[in-house]
Parts: sequence; C-alpha cells; structure tokens
Amino acid sequence: MRVGLHLDPSRLLRWHLWLAEALAENPGNEISCSFGSDHHPLPLNCRTLLELERLVYRVRGDGATDSVPAALRALAPSTTAPDVVVNLSGEEPATSERRVLTPLFNGVPGEIGALAALANGEDLLVELHDTASPWAPWRARPASADRNVLAATLDGTLSCAVLLILKALREEGRPAACDVARPRTTGPPRPPPAALIWASGRMASKAISLLNIIARGGKMWGVGWRLDGGTSLLDKGNAAFQVLAGDAGSYLADPFPFTHQGQDFIFVEQYSFRKKRGCIAVARANRDGTAGEPRIVLEEPHHLSYPFVFERDGQIWMIPESGEASNVSLYRAIEFPHRWAREACLIDRIEAYDCTPLFRNGRCWFFVSPRQWRSTSWDVLDIYRAESLTAPWVPHAANPILIDASLSRPAGAFIEHGGQVLRPVQNCLRGYGDAITLCRIDALRLSGFSQTPVGVIRAAGFGCHTYNRRSGLEVIDMFGRTTGLREVTASYEPLSPGVAVAAERRPARSSMPAGLA
Repeated sequence: MRVGLHLDPSRLLRWHLWLAEALAENPGNEISCSFGSDHHPLPLNCRTLLELERLVYRVRGDGATDSVPAALRALAPSTTAPDVVVNLSGEEPATSERRVLTPLFNGVPGEIGALAALANGEDLLVELHDTASPWAPWRARPASADRNVLAATLDGTLSCAVLLILKALREEGRPAACDVARPRTTGPPRPPPAALIWASGRMASKAISLLNIIARGGKMWGVGWRLDGGTSLLDKGNAAFQVLAGDAGSYLADPFPFTHQGQDFIFVEQYSFRKKRGCIAVARANRDGTAGEPRIVLEEPHHLSYPFVFERDGQIWMIPESGEASNVSLYRAIEFPHRWAREACLIDRIEAYDCTPLFRNGRCWFFVSPRQWRSTSWDVLDIYRAESLTAPWVPHAANPILIDASLSRPAGAFIEHGGQVLRPVQNCLRGYGDAITLCRIDALRLSGFSQTPVGVIRAAGFGCHTYNRRSGLEVIDMFGRTTGLREVTASYEPLSPGVAVAAERRPARSSMPAGLA
C-alpha cells in the first residue's frame, strides 16, 4: 500500500515520524511525504511552555511535539499517486485519491486543538475523518494523564492518534460505528493564549512527585477487604471494607484474593518508598475478621504489581505486572504462598500492563494494556490468545481493540455474575485510578470483541482501580488520604440501559455476532 503523509512544513514533529516509522515496518507499504502551502506553526508561547514543563517536571525526552524536520524531509516524495493520504497539515490536500484520513483534536486540526481542550477543561477526543467511511469518523479517547502538565498529556494524546491511524489503515472496509455517547465539540477552540494562561498558573507551584506527596501525609493507595460468603458488593450495592494495614515505608494496592486448603490469602503490590518500586506480598485473612501482616513473596530488580494468582492444571500460578521490564512473565508456586519460581516468559519486548487471563472452551485469552510511544499505560486495550498457558501468544485481529482511557485497562479478574461474564476495567479518562466500570462481555472471537458497560464501583471519597472476589473474600483498593484509615465504604451502581447502550455504541469496538469462543 502506498501511503502519503501530507504535512505542514512548519510543523514537522516527532509524532509524525513515529507514524512514518510504524508504517514502514510493514514491507508492503511505501511511505512518502508531501508538504502543504499553508504554514500553521505551533504558537511560540505554547512551544516555550512545553519546553519549560519538560525541564521543570522532568518529562522524559523524545516528546511527541519535538521538531524533527530533517528525518521527515528525508522521506522520498512519491513518484506515483498514493493509495491513501494521511492529512496532517490542517489544510485540504489537492489530491484525487480514493481515501484521505484527517485527524481532528476536539474538532480542531492540529495539536493546538488538544491544548485548547485541556485549557477549557474538556475531555480529550481524537476523531479520524475517513473518506472511505464519511458517515462516522474513527474515534479515540485518550487519558488526561496529568492536566497540570500539558507536555505529558499531549504526548499521550498524539501517541493514541498514531495508533488510531494505524488501526484505520489496517481495518479498511470496517466502517466505524455510530457514536452518540458524547457530543462532539463544534465551537471554535479558545485561542492559544488561554492555554498559556491556564498552564502558567500551575507552573507557579513547584512540581511535586508522588513520593513527596506521600511524605507530607498526602494521598496514597490502600487495600480494603471483607469476608461475606453470602452476598457480594454487586448484590448488596454498598458494603464496608476493613483496611489492610501496611508499614510506614510502603503502600499496598492491586489486591487479589486466593483460597488454599481452607485458608484465605490476599496478594498485593507492596510499593517501597525507599526502593522506588513494587514487589508482591501476601497477607492471611482470617475468618474472625483479623488479617496478618503482609509478607514479601516475590521481588525483582524491576517494578512488580497486579499479582494475578490462579490455579490451572493442578498448579498455582501468578502473572504479575512487569511492564517496566517489557515482558509478561509466568511464575509457579514452589511452596505456596511464600516461594515462587519464574516458569516462562509469555511475551517479550512489549510494555504490557495488568495482564488478565480468561480461560474459555480450552483457549487462553490474555487482556493487557500496552504502552506505545508516549501513551499512558491505560489508553489502549490489546487481546492475545494462546492454545495453552505457555503457548505463543497470537495478537487479536482487531488490536488495538480499544483506544479509550475509560474502558481499556483491566481492573481485576473476570467475574461470572447473574449468568454474565463481567470484565472490571479502570476508568482513567480524567485521571489514573478514578473508578471501576464493570463491562459485560458480549462477544469474544478470533475476529472481534465487544463489551457493554453495565455498572460502576466506587470507594466513597476515594479513587479505586482494582476489585476482586473469590470464595467469599472480597477486596478493593482505594486512593486518597488513607493514613490511619480503618474502614472504607464501597458502592456498586448499575448503569441505566440508556447509558449502557450509548457507551456500547462507541466505535472502538469490533461488531460481530454475540457469543464467547
């Protein structure tokens, strides 16, 4: 396929190069560049602000809006008309090609649309208008990773734009579904100075890391648990959870319950402030309502979290999150629960987060949130399948399944409830760890996937991003001022049919007959 990038010569940016390089990885693609006549450079005050933010907030290099003119101008101009033009210039390309893709950021061509949306307090929306399906654009909803830092959020938004363009090019002939979940921005964005004023006010306050906030007695993660063999939070609607006590040098998060030989255990991430990384710990949960002190059972030189513990083929296994190491590893219990051995690397050279397996009809499915370029680790959902637990992973034909920070990243094990299979997901649209949405799995096959949001879990006064239940042991985590907290109340609210249907009709979903493979 011949793909032409139509660029504004005053805005030759790194995210354009990411797109060109990703397209060039396919040997069947021929990539070329053309340049528009109009010049719409990113305003100087906005560029100055982004550079200042990267310095003050220590945002890592290779930003999406870095200028890389030499690399893009080195791409050869096409000697023949391209099959597809990706219009990144902000002007109408003078072409007669059968297909043109044009990204808009909250209704505005160019990166300034995303900056203005942040300045106005709007949720971010990337729309990819496609002449092959003019009735409905492709859409992505990136996370507002940190509204105090434009550079980080803009990096994530433009990374998602690259993923959306790649998905649209790969899935030609699969028209985007109608989206009525959220109205599209139609009015003009506020002028660039508003973005500068908005962020400059925040630059007046000193950049503070999460660990500094914790040291001042601020917000941190905690874990709640309860034993109730009769009814779950989903049945009760509201329930009180005891807070699992940790030590002063760490916090606890990502709880997973497991029962073995009549004893209940809670596996957690234990994050050490001194080591600046997480490890896996376990605490005993007793039927008299008491819990033991968490004890570290698995530690690596890199960060570990999200200890998905399960039993299969007569063995007890764990798949912890190890995105920092760019792999997904499988561990086997040697002496449960305190000794574990690394058994296999399930997939390598992929920065994948919160791997959550689903075993159905002899097939293994693995749900992960990958991080690509400068996206957050909660913008995207990918699915892989394997014929057995340690067999090679095969990417789903529709990957990335979702580019939506409110419905992508896993938040716990799959739940069978009321005859339905539910997938807990993190709602991170306006920030990491805001709430948990339960999605009903409507279809999971080799060629597609669909889910419908059916309910929301919240922790009163706190954020939350993990929920699990097993054998009457129910666990949740919460983010906020948890120091000294002994109890937290969590709630489950079913979504009304209208809300669920509207969310279901988002286009980052592959339409297919209902059913689970």
